[in-house]
Amino acid sequence: MLIAQRHFLRPALYACLVISAAGCARLNAPGYYDVPHDSTYSDAQKQAQGPAEARAPSQVQLGFGDQANKPSQAPAGGKAAAAASELEMARPLREPKTFLGTVPCLGTPATCTANRFTLTLAPSGEWRSRSVPLGSTTTNSLAQQGCWHVIGTNPLKILLQLNNETPKASLTFVNDNVLRIDSLDGVAPNLEYRLTRQADIDGIDELKRQAVLNCRKK
Repeated sequence: MLIAQRHFLRPALYACLVISAAGCARLNAPGYYDVPHDSTYSDAQKQAQGPAEARAPSQVQLGFGDQANKPSQAPAGGKAAAAASELEMARPLREPKTFLGTVPCLGTPATCTANRFTLTLAPSGEWRSRSVPLGSTTTNSLAQQGCWHVIGTNPLKILLQLNNETPKASLTFVNDNVLRIDSLDGVAPNLEYRLTRQADIDGIDELKRQAVLNCRKK
């Protein structure tokens, strides 16, 4: 009787061991516990930025200059080729950039002061600027806009023109992040003055009600 019980218990014990091993294998299978969960930081980013498919990578909204990427407003024929060629030459301006620096008084010293000069350049060929006299407030600032054009390639030089095509400034790229002022308002400085790229883009909101320029047709 005892021998029969032993023979009966062995298969049962073996079956229990097999079931336990299968359960362990399932629990230890790769990815069993790896249920993906977004971090709080990722959740916050998604809520702030919206769905991924609604965002264009590396796109910065300036409030101006956005039409350049719309095919319906692209210049036709030879003008399109010329615009593409100019942008190709202006490699540092393939993305929006804001530069800042102190510009001296280049006119009659008794009638002007040095200015804090902010310049934002857009790949569409547009530029906007803000000049604030040192020691003053933004209420006394002068905001202007126009189109930029490549006038030299080695090193890269650009000309800023106002809406009436009057030259505003001639600038040289010392490197992708630094501009040298060659002339401003028709006057060439005796010393070297530079504008340095800023981390944040300044859309010059004072001009946000102004019509967007179509510089690539000029």
